[in-house]
Amino acid sequence: MPLRLWYCNMNPDKVICSCYKVTKGDIIRSVENGASSFKEVKKDTKVSKACGKCKKKAKKFTKKLLKEQEAEKEKKNGN
Repeated sequence: MPLRLWYCNMNPDKVICSCYKVTKGDIIRSVENGASSFKEVKKDTKVSKACGKCKKKAKKFTKKLLKEQEAEKEKKNGN
């Protein structure tokens, strides 16, 4: 299920993790492709695997995406 709501005007090329050059778009794609936790996004993208400086920002962004995805699922299911 594509996520294209609050961040549709966001720059997907914005780098969150400078160590591995992980962008917001990379995190969005990871969630769209089935990652259901920050741990899975981290495994998929390598975000925050080196110095850890980006961990707080990446985790917050991921949780926001996952929350939005869950809200969309509930909306589609009529709950």
